Amino acid sequence: MRHLFLFILFFAVINSNFAQQIPAIYIHTDRDFYFPGDTVWFKGYVTNNGLLSDNTLNLYLKFAEESGRVYQQSVALVSSGITASHFVVPLSYQGQELYLNAYTQLMNCPTQGCYFKKIGILQNEEMSDSTPTSTTPSVDKKYNINVYPESGILLSDMENQLIIQCYDELGYPAMAKGKLVEWEGQTLIPFETDSAGYAQILFIPVKGKKYSIDWVSDDDHKHKNSIPEIREGTKASIRANVDTTIIQLMSNMIEQQVTVIAKLGKRELFQQEFHLKKEKKITIPLQNKDLEYGILQVVVKDQGGQILSTRSHLLGQKIMVLEPIVTLERGSGEKSGNRLKIQLPNYEQSANLSVSVVAIDVPIDSATNIFTDLYLQPMTERNMIMPLTLWEKSINKDLFIQSQKWTDMICPSDGKIVKDSLFILKGQIIMNKNRWPGFYKDYKEIVRKDTKMSGASFGYQDFMASKMNYLKVDFDSEGRFNIPNLIVLDSMDTKFVQINRKLKFEPFHIKYVFFNPVIFDRPFQIPTGYQSFISSNLWKNKENIIKPNYTINPSGKRVLQTVTITRSRKQREIDRLERRFYTVGIPSNMKPDQILVPLLDSTVLKRSQILEDYLFNNIRSRKFEVYLNGRYIPQLSTDSISNIKADKYYDENISFLKEDISNFPYIKFYSTFSLAKGRPTVLIYQYSPNEVDKEIGKAVDEQTVMGYMPIKQYKAVVYENVAKKFSSGYDERLTLYWNPFVTISQEQQTAQATFFNNSKANGFCLTIQGLSDNGQLIYYRKIFK
Repeated sequence: MRHLFLFILFFAVINSNFAQQIPAIYIHTDRDFYFPGDTVWFKGYVTNNGLLSDNTLNLYLKFAEESGRVYQQSVALVSSGITASHFVVPLSYQGQELYLNAYTQLMNCPTQGCYFKKIGILQNEEMSDSTPTSTTPSVDKKYNINVYPESGILLSDMENQLIIQCYDELGYPAMAKGKLVEWEGQTLIPFETDSAGYAQILFIPVKGKKYSIDWVSDDDHKHKNSIPEIREGTKASIRANVDTTIIQLMSNMIEQQVTVIAKLGKRELFQQEFHLKKEKKITIPLQNKDLEYGILQVVVKDQGGQILSTRSHLLGQKIMVLEPIVTLERGSGEKSGNRLKIQLPNYEQSANLSVSVVAIDVPIDSATNIFTDLYLQPMTERNMIMPLTLWEKSINKDLFIQSQKWTDMICPSDGKIVKDSLFILKGQIIMNKNRWPGFYKDYKEIVRKDTKMSGASFGYQDFMASKMNYLKVDFDSEGRFNIPNLIVLDSMDTKFVQINRKLKFEPFHIKYVFFNPVIFDRPFQIPTGYQSFISSNLWKNKENIIKPNYTINPSGKRVLQTVTITRSRKQREIDRLERRFYTVGIPSNMKPDQILVPLLDSTVLKRSQILEDYLFNNIRSRKFEVYLNGRYIPQLSTDSISNIKADKYYDENISFLKEDISNFPYIKFYSTFSLAKGRPTVLIYQYSPNEVDKEIGKAVDEQTVMGYMPIKQYKAVVYENVAKKFSSGYDERLTLYWNPFVTISQEQQTAQATFFNNSKANGFCLTIQGLSDNGQLIYYRKIFK
């Protein structure tokens, strides 16, 4: 017989301090599996309290091998909770997975680990000595069930919920059929698990009786499990409504004083004492509109601090994930075009999305997504196996939430907002053999006599700039200095030189840093209980279907289609000089036999020499035609340079040959040149007077410093017409489309895109992920064959 409970309504005082809520991170990559040498394009989402973070500027990333050894660490620039960049899988990598850690400086909670993501690597016969084998050993399956009472306790003489979870020896869900029986064998309630391995039983246990679960596993074996002891005590339950979430306290004891602690995520909602009596149920309503989405945990303790009951619930679980409305007009045949339209169910919403389209030949990992990574993984004590699959297959999703082990740590907040700041480039002058104290003493004496000679010259130039910018910097007694208001994206060439004439020959080196190295000192984290991909089984049947698309460069290296090639310093300088002298360049389809960049030549830096000697030392000839900044110098075509006498003609036309080589930054030599009737030719480019580097031969520190990860737009392949479709080569692209900057707003309610199939045109997988302005997650994934 059911007992009649008296409901008493309490209103808890909710702690609304959100300042120190721990950021959550999600990384969306253009695809799930890559070949060695591939470029991984990604978008990062950083959220606070379920919304895109407005106080995070730096996302720290570490990339590691399967052993956990870090091979790269970088920092991505975050704007309004969003970042997008790319990195390259090492061409020589032999493993089946790469690991990624991501974190911010605000992640200072004791139990807050780094964001962890696995990236699958496909190996094949052309790139490894053997076909990869499964990392999971073959074993005979064994089946188990766990029995969880709701709130962790079975109370006699009132309705209780039993949660049944069936799984195999690897932790993967399994099917089971069974029944709740009294110990004597009387059948009470049958059950059958869903495809996620979960089932529930509702019943009223009688004090003094014993119960068990009799069940049959997927291999038709019979099993018997006991259930927890039936007791007197107190427990909490949670009931979710549209507008409110109800916490209910109930007890079968005469009376008891308890403390109830409610947590949302890793912050405390409230902590309050209650006096419970038998047959009185206390109800605590929470207004959903005042709370963000997340794991709600309720803990009941007695006066001695012992835990009596715990209950967990995902707040907003029915509405927090939206599926967008997708309209797709598909083309047919190789390299055909497809038109995509994306809308949200509520036209008043705005959203920030990332969209990827991947060829169907690439394996897909559907174990996690933006929902699992933002809300489930940060709260679990152990790595969850296939959380997205289990979530989607669970008929009663609350059973899935209750059966997990969530961290119970509360991260306290002092109410202060921790400000993130952009990186300031910092440097320190380093000298050998303890030379710095004497240098600094001499420096201070010079500055005392002439304050105009203080400081040093700092030059900087990114890849797109045609020339270096200079500014004056001051340094302290330790040689330290900083460059304010300078944001370095990707990498930047620097040049540091003393202003003081008497000190310019002192050799030194600059040590540059951007950030507090302590932030990067945290060890690489692989979640407890992590199980690697069984990727070889996914890939084994597709090895002969698709191969990585690569070409062979002049040095014999394999270059994949999407790989980002890091240019050498000399190549970057050549590219810059080509842009600088573009207006006086001589068009030619012929590659030079020799390209000389004198200002990168160590002999030029050490001692001065004239252009005439430099040419002979490098070309080993004195007979050639000459063009200076695109102007032909005819006098040098009849006599060798050494036999020309110094006269007026010489002074006006070829006196530049006696000038210092530092005036000529770029030289091309052709053993045969069409404009010179096939004769050997030298193209010489000369700086204007204000561009000449007057510091050649002095002590100068030049280096390339790495800053924030590069922000580079993914270049989509477009076939504008039939002619281009058939004139282009065979298209083996794996990523057909990637756009991390798709937005939907009230003004522009439809996002549109066009992408093109590759030459196989077997089909593709479309994935859309993102976050709306009110914190709802956007997720869509579908395979089109």
